Amino acid sequence: MRVRLMDPDRDFDVDAVEPGSADDLRRDLELDYLWDAMGGGDSFLRTVSRSAILHSVADAEVIRHRQAAFTDCVRNPDAVGELYALAIEALSVERGVLMMPVHGHHPEMSLSRAVRMLTALADRLERLRTLCAQFAPRFASRAFGDMFAVVAAELDDDYLRRLRALVKELGFVQGLLTSAALGRGGGVTGQVLRRGKRENRGLFDRTPLKRPMYSFTIPERDESGFTALGELRARGVMDVADAASQSVDHVMGFFRTLRVELGFLIAARNLQVALEAMGAPVCLPDVGGVRGCAARGLYDPCLALRAGRAPVGNDLDLSDGRLLVITGANHGGKSTFLRALGVAQLMMQAGIFAPGGRFAAPVVGQVLTHWTREEDAELRHGKLDEELSRMSALIDVVQPGDLVLCNESFASTNEAEGSQIAGDVTSALVRAGVRVRFVTHMYDFARAIADGEPGAEFLRAPRDPDGRRSYLLEPGPPLPTSFGVDLYDRVFGTTLARP
Repeated sequence: MRVRLMDPDRDFDVDAVEPGSADDLRRDLELDYLWDAMGGGDSFLRTVSRSAILHSVADAEVIRHRQAAFTDCVRNPDAVGELYALAIEALSVERGVLMMPVHGHHPEMSLSRAVRMLTALADRLERLRTLCAQFAPRFASRAFGDMFAVVAAELDDDYLRRLRALVKELGFVQGLLTSAALGRGGGVTGQVLRRGKRENRGLFDRTPLKRPMYSFTIPERDESGFTALGELRARGVMDVADAASQSVDHVMGFFRTLRVELGFLIAARNLQVALEAMGAPVCLPDVGGVRGCAARGLYDPCLALRAGRAPVGNDLDLSDGRLLVITGANHGGKSTFLRALGVAQLMMQAGIFAPGGRFAAPVVGQVLTHWTREEDAELRHGKLDEELSRMSALIDVVQPGDLVLCNESFASTNEAEGSQIAGDVTSALVRAGVRVRFVTHMYDFARAIADGEPGAEFLRAPRDPDGRRSYLLEPGPPLPTSFGVDLYDRVFGTTLARP
């Protein structure tokens, strides 16, 4: 059986190796706030959320598949919660059975554990079938519909009846029947476990009046005899024990995947509830709905979760979408909006909602960040060297169709040098088919982009004459003034530009 709530063709692998950009994304976009809200205090849900957000889906159809499943989860939270609780209960069976004393990997011990597991899991499988039949009319997505159909087809009455009968038979309450032949030197060969005939299962069918019976008795102190008999029994049940153990692994694997994929939907619902409780709107993104990017009221959900209130949202209409440069006043919301763009892209490509009233964007390969960093406390290298090293590592992995977010990159040197480096890097990335979003104070760089990149688009963070910020970005080319007081504050750590 397959769950496939998150992908129509494969189950989600929560243990997949994280991309090399994971730490930078977590730090630069402040994703810990997002994952904490999704987890809701549950470490497992947080782990699933982190894995799903970091492993972006690059297939629009898979994203829509998840969106439909999430919509069903929002409409039926109680039903999804009940299925999730059943998956946890089924997985807890393993912990109970593993409390049995284990002496190596003896086939009879393995078979005994498998029989106990299958006995307990048969009840959970029957409950799963009942719940799926009960909930099926309430769900509209293909994701849940396919899962319910698989459960109904594979866990029908005949299957469950045969499963219970087989488990009972594997208990060997009437003894273990094998056939064998004598090999060279009197050794046993060709040993095969046999199913007892039905006519031999009655009480009076085993009396001497029915047919002759042959038996032997091992003396109480014949350790060699008991050892030989044990080896015969172990050899007889070895294949059956392996098959039973594989059956257990199959069923437990299904419940593990069910827990993971339902857990992700529940975690996404936790985040939605947390944001809506503070008045922050959410929407299902339009995947690939525009060539560039369009947003209404887009905000940074991590800032909302950190501050406990809905932040100011911004609108965006990129006709081309290859290059966006954001300039303007310091503390005007530029970096926050850049984070909002990155987090919204990750959330969309995880197959859940996005922050704001509307978000539409094309699917990208990777989301990569290049943020300004604090000075190296150990003074092993200069700040510009550190920025260049990180940019070099980013260029090593970036691919056409990726999205790169740069926040004040190369501002650690003088404006002429920083503008030259930033311009060369940005132009090269755009020519290679990479989408770039760049926040900068460097007017020379922004002006060069405006003159040399025909598809470049610009936003500007304004500041009122009295120093107040509205945090509402507006379309507009870079201004000749770089807000000198803001730059002075940034360099010398003062707050002269603040109201």
